[in-house]
Amino acid sequence: MPQNSVCAVIVTFHPRAEDFGNLAKVRPQVEDLVVVDNGSSEESLYLLRAASHDLNFVLIENSENLGIGAALNIGVKWAESNGSKWVTLFDQDSTVTENFISQMIVDFENAATRGNLGLLVPRYRDPKSGIERVFVLAKDSGPFVTITSGSFFSVEIFHKCGYFQEELFIYTVDDEYSLRLRSNGYTIGQSRDAVLLHASGHPTQYYLFGIMLFSPSNHSAGARYYLNRNRVWMMRTYGLKYPRWAYEVMSGAAKEVLKIALAEKNSWLKLSMMLLGIRDGLLMRMGKTVEI
Repeated sequence: MPQNSVCAVIVTFHPRAEDFGNLAKVRPQVEDLVVVDNGSSEESLYLLRAASHDLNFVLIENSENLGIGAALNIGVKWAESNGSKWVTLFDQDSTVTENFISQMIVDFENAATRGNLGLLVPRYRDPKSGIERVFVLAKDSGPFVTITSGSFFSVEIFHKCGYFQEELFIYTVDDEYSLRLRSNGYTIGQSRDAVLLHASGHPTQYYLFGIMLFSPSNHSAGARYYLNRNRVWMMRTYGLKYPRWAYEVMSGAAKEVLKIALAEKNSWLKLSMMLLGIRDGLLMRMGKTVEI
């Protein structure tokens, strides 16, 4: 399959200088690259406009932060209208390795379950530690839910299962689409050979008597709001269908409370925003409600 049927979609939000190097690395591997900017500063937009000229990619500028779901949908719909067969999505700070796209195409085409394969993800390696991300697996041996960056789709899947859930705004958008695919009878696969360099947030380590007990994620207060609000939405939508997944999500959320209280800065603000998010989730107040 020629690689020129692939469109990469990257959502940017106040990109750093090093993020432009990631754009340069993915550009030669795909026929089309569309960058959807979600309300960055004029300084960032100036650099993005220059990069779009130098690297020959399409830049779509949103005047405000529309959320990850809306931005991804804008990029996917552009790919559809341009006749792309494949769409691959990236965070601005993820870095493709050599032959990443061609390997993803080969693995998608050769997947044993390709008749109902809805999504393929690569192996994820932290660029600093070298540690690879390990997914919880489904009965079909694929990741039960995945993350957005590096995900690889046939454009056809969006015709069958719809677009990303925009009212979630940010966080759990990838989980929701994974569960929607599974609910529609599709599987999720992982490439053995395609590797994406992808950092896992900004974790620190919490020690007691010289022993590392856990690693808090240090999400912002706004992020805590959306994470917990959207979890409530997800529980209402998929909890009964996937009870084991629901239990693991709620168990993880409870552990987060302890980690925040013990080891993170601004813990009371973050815990308050978690409660606010849960309240709004129960009241179904969705979309963009607080600043991130």
